[in-house]
Amino acid sequence: MNYAEEIKQKINDNENENTVKAVIYARVSTDSDGQKDSCANQIELAMNFISNHTSIEHVGTYIDDGISGKNDFTRPQYNEMLSQISAGRIDLIITKSLSRLNRDEMNSFQLKQLLLQNNATVLTLEDNQVHDFEDINAELIHSISFAIDAQYVKRQSINGRKTHELRCKRKELSAKDVSYGYDWNRDNKSITINLEQAEIVKRIFEEYVYRNGTPASISRDLENEGIKISSRSLVNMLKDERYIGNFYINKRTTKLGTGKTKSKKIFLPKEQWILVERPDLQIIDSELFELAQRIRESRIHLYKAPDKKTLQARFQGTHKFSSKIFCPVCGKPYHFGYSDQKKTIPYYSIHSHGDCSNPIRRINEKDLEEITKITLSKVIKDQEELCDSLEQILLECVASTQNSDGEIKKLRKQVTTRENQINSLIDTLSEGGLVDLAQERIKTKINTITEDIERLNALIKSKEETRLDSSYVSNKIKDIKAAILDLKNFTTIDRDRVLNYIERIELPANGDINITLKSGQLITVKPNKNGNYTLINEVGENGILDDQYSSPEAYPVFPAPELPPQ
Repeated sequence: MNYAEEIKQKINDNENENTVKAVIYARVSTDSDGQKDSCANQIELAMNFISNHTSIEHVGTYIDDGISGKNDFTRPQYNEMLSQISAGRIDLIITKSLSRLNRDEMNSFQLKQLLLQNNATVLTLEDNQVHDFEDINAELIHSISFAIDAQYVKRQSINGRKTHELRCKRKELSAKDVSYGYDWNRDNKSITINLEQAEIVKRIFEEYVYRNGTPASISRDLENEGIKISSRSLVNMLKDERYIGNFYINKRTTKLGTGKTKSKKIFLPKEQWILVERPDLQIIDSELFELAQRIRESRIHLYKAPDKKTLQARFQGTHKFSSKIFCPVCGKPYHFGYSDQKKTIPYYSIHSHGDCSNPIRRINEKDLEEITKITLSKVIKDQEELCDSLEQILLECVASTQNSDGEIKKLRKQVTTRENQINSLIDTLSEGGLVDLAQERIKTKINTITEDIERLNALIKSKEETRLDSSYVSNKIKDIKAAILDLKNFTTIDRDRVLNYIERIELPANGDINITLKSGQLITVKPNKNGNYTLINEVGENGILDDQYSSPEAYPVFPAPELPPQ
């Protein structure tokens, strides 16, 4: 006998000393009056069932009012009940139907697994059934039921969209279009002005326009009188066109979510909004509203916040090594800052690094500049060997273009042949004695041959233009060497050079600096005993030492990245 059968026997055996710990769960999807009665009926039915079964111990009631069953993250009471099940404090859930628990297939299966793990089950009042989730025969029925519930939610969503489309077509307002200063009349489904709140709205606009008030100051004055409206809400109210009778609908749409995925709200562009003009609901005079908008725009202009690139310079890349330096252990980035109050010593540091085993907290920007400068110079110097290979490739290209000489000669012979044909035809015409039809045929033939000659000449010109002179190679090699020399002789590191050459910089715990170039080459800069650094090309065999350098006179020693005090 499985646990579900044992629970069923305990319920029916009122003389059993081992009681069943049960909770009641009720849920409604809207807050209408009819649904509230339905929720009350659910609880009443469950309590009547418990009162008729003395073996059931009622240990709690969980109610989610006006919440859809398509997900679980918006139902606090449902989640609290799940935590009690996980703790082993619940044997039985009493509910009206399985659809009250979930209308999503994924959440239904997750609840089923949780119940199986904790030897708990569900009793549905609509059929007075204790569900056995271990029964293979019942599993198919449960799966079908879960799928039907999920389909019901999708169908509701589709019907809701159709209703919304019809409402937009008719330009009808709903309870969702009500804001502060208005009431929703449920009897005739209409919006009316709340006279008391409307007076406060007028006062807000007058304080803002005529008395130089600010949202913060107006909010404080209202709060002193017991009226709580936040300054953020006041900002939204000051630009809300509803107060001059302009209501907008179709401002957003929703993408249905399932399981743990939230339904996504998608805000539509203003071009897709639908204007519903209701002069009967106007609270603020149009001129007063317009003055408020002018003042608001002028204040935004005067006190406009910096743009995103300025606010997040360390991410947008206005600093040289921003978004390039990372901790190789936890992956967190190093952020730009200054180590002195005068902001003359730039550095990069990492925040909230206490939970990481890597002790490297910061590195100076000047050290990074010098290390990067020497690294790039060394890498560019190595590229000179490529010039020899490039020269050979260019020579092969020139040779391939020279092979077109034979083709050009053949084309020119074809042109000569066609020119002779034209001369012969012209001679025939000049002799006379030909009928009109023959003369027309000869003229047509001359035109056709002339077009062929023009086509062949164009092809000859094209092939001649693509021919490369032998001096092409030497000139190109000279240009490439000049470009490499220019790259080698750079004296400063700027943001563009970092973006073009550096892919990533990592600061491991041993004090090394790992620089990954855009080419994929990894350069490790290692500190020596004397405080200088050694370049190691990790692409080389076994990390062979490629170069060693000391810092310039301006920086006698590159200190290793600063370690936190022990």
